[in-house]
Amino acid sequence: MKPNHHPAIRDIDLAYTSFFRDAEVLDAIGSKVIPWAAAQKEIKIWDAGCATGEEAYSLAMVCAERLDPFTIRNVKILATDREESSFPQFEEKIIRGHYHRQDLMWVPEPLRSIYFLPTSLQDQFEAVPVLREAIRYIRHDLLTLEPIDTGFALVVCKNVLMHCPEGEQHLVVDMFWRALRPGGYLAFDCFQALPAENRSQFEQVEKGLQLFRKKQEDA
Repeated sequence: MKPNHHPAIRDIDLAYTSFFRDAEVLDAIGSKVIPWAAAQKEIKIWDAGCATGEEAYSLAMVCAERLDPFTIRNVKILATDREESSFPQFEEKIIRGHYHRQDLMWVPEPLRSIYFLPTSLQDQFEAVPVLREAIRYIRHDLLTLEPIDTGFALVVCKNVLMHCPEGEQHLVVDMFWRALRPGGYLAFDCFQALPAENRSQFEQVEKGLQLFRKKQEDA
């Protein structure tokens, strides 16, 4: 049975949105997840709670650094959030890939100079086409408990579950489990633990690292 919908939920807190947050998890995604996913025709990633897109673009850069110019074209990052009327900039920001110099301070060099080019506006930079083309923004409410798609190699959910009613967090994670392909990965932020109800569905990749791999369904 689906839980009651909670229209007040916010999928993301803008104060905790930045490029390359949780660097250890991103490093593990680059070294473990992307090489494994590259064997597939399409590399599908779901960034749940994307806000203005810094996480999605960080993931795109990690992919671009690990993949050749041909394979990067197979990356499909679906960036989703419940865009409220007070945050109309989500979709526009992600499509344009425009960020202020201060936003990019956490992007390592030389990645900043490779993947972001100056615009005609002072201190404004634009993501290069190969990144922008990999990312698509979709409005989605996690509490519908309906995945936007299936067959994902990776689901990233940072600073999101804490905004869900406590009794429904495990149902959201169960939705992620259903969205992942066999052996797919789920990444959290450092403050989010895997709900106890979902521990039989995932195995932690490394102790202390908030990266989990989907277990297979029981036969």
